[in-house]
Amino acid sequence: MKIKKDRLLLFVDTEFTDFKDIDLISIGIVSQDLHEFYAENADYKQSWCNDFVKSTVLPKLQGGEYSMPCAQLKENLQIWISDLLEEYASVMFVYDYSGDWFLLGELLIDYPQKEKVKGHQDELEAGIELYFMHDRSNEHHALHDARALFNGFKVKYAGKELAY
Repeated sequence: MKIKKDRLLLFVDTEFTDFKDIDLISIGIVSQDLHEFYAENADYKQSWCNDFVKSTVLPKLQGGEYSMPCAQLKENLQIWISDLLEEYASVMFVYDYSGDWFLLGELLIDYPQKEKVKGHQDELEAGIELYFMHDRSNEHHALHDARALFNGFKVKYAGKELAY
């Protein structure tokens, strides 16, 4: 029997239509071991998009192989997490905005290994700002924002013991 590593930290960010009418547009995840997941929801409600999303988020979508119906996105994400759980006993999603956890939860609502998935909200703004300091062109793209979140984590916890 293969001995599993304890836990893998996953840094998640989402882009969505609006704070009031929230619908997933895209999701980006980066692990502490640099696994990455990125997908776009082809079924998001375009009429719910606010002006900021229309001008800043939508132009950064990659389309093509990354754009898929929500059901396929959900299935791909669950398979990706299951693959990680072959090596790790559990995964911990780190996020900075509660809406990211909510939208992720919608994708994992019927996930059979849900008990192995945890979440933790953290304030990582200083390292996020450092990530985008010289180039903000990819800000508000879910995968780049997830990478920035991971950078925020590394900056905040450099040389310190993790509290969670």
